[in-house]
Amino acid sequence: MNRAVVVLVAVLLLPGCVTEDSAVDSSVSQSEDNELQGLNIVAQTLGRDVDVAPTYDLLGESGNNSTLILWAAAGCKGCHQWTQMIRECVDNGTIPEDSNIVTVHRYPRFEMTTYVNNTYGNSSSDYYSPWPVLMPVDGATAWDATTGEQSEVPLAEAFNNPVTPTLQVLDSEGQLVWQSRTYYPDFSVVEEIVGVIA
Repeated sequence: MNRAVVVLVAVLLLPGCVTEDSAVDSSVSQSEDNELQGLNIVAQTLGRDVDVAPTYDLLGESGNNSTLILWAAAGCKGCHQWTQMIRECVDNGTIPEDSNIVTVHRYPRFEMTTYVNNTYGNSSSDYYSPWPVLMPVDGATAWDATTGEQSEVPLAEAFNNPVTPTLQVLDSEGQLVWQSRTYYPDFSVVEEIVGVIA
């Protein structure tokens, strides 16, 4: 097999899964170049009932509460396992059932919507997400929480260029207040999440 084809296949199958190192950033600062006073995501969804609407406004749907964001890719093993752990923690009450949780697809350039839907949107999938799955388009930009307008700041840049998986908590004002890039699920990280979103 041609070396270029092997590299291309690896890039397509493993977007964002570049490390299995654990990193938790309990205090998150946005880029100095970021002119936004607060962040928001407005993006298309998978269109399921749990997605609320075809287009989801993260802060608008937050009910003035913090939101746990899981940046994920359909081909990311760590993302799969985090999805399972978060779902189990909601089911057993570790994470309150009424918590705001969303999955945001990180690599629209590399993964088709059908692949993401089969992984996170299909109720028979092991990695089913019973919370909204947001599907920003390639080149999407963040929304300014203060003005309510779409900005020119690239979405990934505004959210500290998350790899997959990255977990973040966005407060009701659109401030990133917590972040973890722990690749594999870790209950101590879940305990941190609960402490931040409670």
